Amino acid sequence: MIKLKIDNKNSFVNGFLSPISKLSENTVVKVRSGELTAITSSNDGTLLVNCVLPQQTDIDETIFLNIPDINRFIKVLSCIEEDNITFNFNNNNLEYKSDNIGFKYHLLADGIIDPPSVDINKIKNIDFKFKFTVTNNVVNQLIKASTFTTDTNKIYIHTEQDSVMATLTDHQRHNVDSYTQSVAKSYTGDPLVKELALSFETIRIISSIRFDTLDIRINPDLNVFLFQINIPAGGNIVIVSSGFVG
Repeated sequence: MIKLKIDNKNSFVNGFLSPISKLSENTVVKVRSGELTAITSSNDGTLLVNCVLPQQTDIDETIFLNIPDINRFIKVLSCIEEDNITFNFNNNNLEYKSDNIGFKYHLLADGIIDPPSVDINKIKNIDFKFKFTVTNNVVNQLIKASTFTTDTNKIYIHTEQDSVMATLTDHQRHNVDSYTQSVAKSYTGDPLVKELALSFETIRIISSIRFDTLDIRINPDLNVFLFQINIPAGGNIVIVSSGFVG
C-alpha cells in the first residue's frame, strides 16, 4: 500500500482537477516524486489543457491514477474539511479515512483512458513572438459581453497602436452583433498585421479558474495560442488553442 499526500486541497481541486474537467470527464493523473501532472484535449484536438502541481511524495516509482469521473471525485473531496490529505493507494482505488469520514474512490485499470499523445514541452518551446498579459477582470468582462454577442462563439485578437484589442463577432456571417474592448495596454513583439481568431470556449474555460494575471503567447504564423496561469501553490496551468481563419 502506498500513501499519497496532497498538501493543498484547494489548489488540487481548483488549479488541477477542475480545469481538466472542462474538457473531459475522466483523466490520468501522473504521480511522481515532486509533482502531479495531467493533460487532456478536446475531441477535435484543437484545445489542450495541461496542469502541473508540485507535490512532495514519498514514492520512488511513477503511479498513474485513472480517474473515471473527475466531477464525482471533486464532490467527495469537498466532504473533507482538512486542507492536507493523505490517501492510501490500493492499485484500483484511493482510500481516505479520518476521525470523521472515510471513503473509497475506485479507479480504472491502466490503458482504458487514453491521454493525448502530444509532447507538451515541444509546444511550449514554439517561438511565440507575440506576448501580453491580461487580468482576471478583463476575462470576466469578456464573459459578460458574450451574453450580448450570442450569435457567435469566436473571439478576434488584433492590435491598435500600443493596445491589444479583442472583438466578439463572426466575420463569416452577416448581421452579427459585435463587441470590442481593450484587453492589454502593452505587448511584446510586432503588431498583429491581421486579426487572429480562436474559439471563445477557451476564454470560458479560463474564466472558471481563479487567477490574478494570465500570460498569453501567440505564434501568428502557426496561429497557435498558449495561455499560462500560475497558481498560488506553485503549479501552473497551460492551455493551448489552435486558431482558425475567419
